[in-house]
Amino acid sequence: MKNTILIILLLCFISCKMDNHKPAEVRKIKKSTDTIFLNEQGDTIKTQTAYLKNNYKLIIFPAIDKNEEVINFRLINGKKDNTYLLVDTFIENYRPYYEGVDFKNYFALHSNGGGTSNFYFWLYDKETGNEVLNGITGDFDLKNELILYTDEDDEYNLFIYDVNTKIKTLINLPYELMDKQKCTKYNNSPKTLYIRRVTNEYYYLAFEICKPLLVEFKVKKSK
Repeated sequence: MKNTILIILLLCFISCKMDNHKPAEVRKIKKSTDTIFLNEQGDTIKTQTAYLKNNYKLIIFPAIDKNEEVINFRLINGKKDNTYLLVDTFIENYRPYYEGVDFKNYFALHSNGGGTSNFYFWLYDKETGNEVLNGITGDFDLKNELILYTDEDDEYNLFIYDVNTKIKTLINLPYELMDKQKCTKYNNSPKTLYIRRVTNEYYYLAFEICKPLLVEFKVKKSK
């Protein structure tokens, strides 16, 4: 009789242990399924977080919205907390990333535009989350808040965009000067342009490919 009671108690103990563990495992699996997103290669899509000027926090994260795979970005500033659609795909080549380009009231995200040889950027307004400019990346002057870029929608012309005034200045390459320099005769030399210095009336641009030699030209600012 005593042995029978011991066996019954042992069976009850085992049964109770199994019941307590099962719900915990289910909850754990469900939580992992809800928070882990995979790209087309089966790799985990990670959330990216960055702290921007003017006390903004940027979070880029994957989500499912109405059964669609999307990448959103979230901007937090004090009590203001808004989420915006970035792209409606998990494909890596189309997903923009934050690469440290941060202006006072704007920030830029980057992508290679679906696997092209170009590196693209998108400029966003921190206050509204709206895209205000996009193009092929050239140079970012964070001190003077300027963007040197190629505009695909304007015959692939080069421009300098003033982030604060929103004025675009057309850049005409000085081919006579470039033909005289060995370093700028190559076809890819315009891709190495950077904003070297700025005055009240002019932008001064130079070629990275020519360093340590300085090959510089100036462009009058548009008004």
